[in-house]
Amino acid sequence: MSKLTFKPDHLFADGARLPAIKEWLLETVWTSARYQQVEPEDYLRSGEEAVYRLEELIATGAQGIWDELQAESNQAPTVKSWLGLDAPLPLAAPRAAVVFDGLSLRELPLLLKLAEESGLRVKSALPVATCLPTETINFVDERVIGTRIGPSQLPGRTELAEKNVEAFYLDQPTARHRFTPGRSVLLWSTYPDRLFADDNARNETLFTNFHRNYVPTIWKNTLQDLPRGLPIIVTSDHGYIFFGASLETSRVSDAPELLGQARMKEFAPHEAMPSWNPDLQVLPQTRLAMLRGRLRARPQGQSSRKLYQHGGFSLMEVLVPWIELEPR
Repeated sequence: MSKLTFKPDHLFADGARLPAIKEWLLETVWTSARYQQVEPEDYLRSGEEAVYRLEELIATGAQGIWDELQAESNQAPTVKSWLGLDAPLPLAAPRAAVVFDGLSLRELPLLLKLAEESGLRVKSALPVATCLPTETINFVDERVIGTRIGPSQLPGRTELAEKNVEAFYLDQPTARHRFTPGRSVLLWSTYPDRLFADDNARNETLFTNFHRNYVPTIWKNTLQDLPRGLPIIVTSDHGYIFFGASLETSRVSDAPELLGQARMKEFAPHEAMPSWNPDLQVLPQTRLAMLRGRLRARPQGQSSRKLYQHGGFSLMEVLVPWIELEPR
């Protein structure tokens, strides 16, 4: 048995299963010690193999965990609340929120290392459940501004200005901005999503390149550029599921076909919702259905060969980092 294997008996303790899974992900799988001891590609593959085995166990014997994960999504902290966007008045003191589009729990050890090197104290580092579906526009709507717009449309929004929040959108890793003293900051980076969503994202070497080259550059031009003294949260709108060799389920399922070979689908009012399916997480109230776990959608075209996909309902897509930082 691998040292990374989740203990199966933890799947049968009501009320403690999801907390045990979160603890395992942070303290066994995606740890700073493992990140420092092995090459990035080995860290990625061995960790994903462990998560794959757990998700297959959940699919065949503990499907109630998926409903617990859905419920967790309704209780997670939000960028909106952190910045005071849902409060009657602006926060008394400015704060900053940095959203790395597509960042996953795999990147947590690297972010903690960069925080230490930047002189920032890590007040807490938690896995939290993001919005459902695990899509950017839904995150902006539900967790940020209450409107279905893309993050590139956030700068200049009146709703933010009225709460003393200034928004910035980084579409290049070297992009930099000038911040206004005394205002809260919402900083949205298109990375790593811009890399992982590319049709050329078909091997593990992309992960190495992202960690060694892109993340330190993005961090320098976001976290290290913020006005000194601001409390900061770093989070993500969604994670990614990684489909390397042997990391997709071998079970036969019609679920991908029911969603048009996508990882999620929002059904129009005139469309019939799928009936119960062991491989679908169905939310009738929002007319949403998502692929559970390690099922792979196969859309037409080159993108069907991408190893990184999101939009569905797996541990690595739904659970994302929520890191609270403060100056030392």
